[in-house]
Amino acid sequence: ISTTNRNFTGRMGHVESEIYLSNPAIAAASAIKGYITSPKYI
Repeated sequence: ISTTNRNFTGRMGHVESEIYLSNPAIAAASAIKGYITSPKYI
């Protein structure tokens, strides 16, 4: 999961990587929970 505004192939790891773009609140909530989630569940 990333909070950047660009997601070009191979930019963040292997070309077959699964990269998810989000806003900072979702990224922080997901870091706490250990999986992609909404901040309302924290």
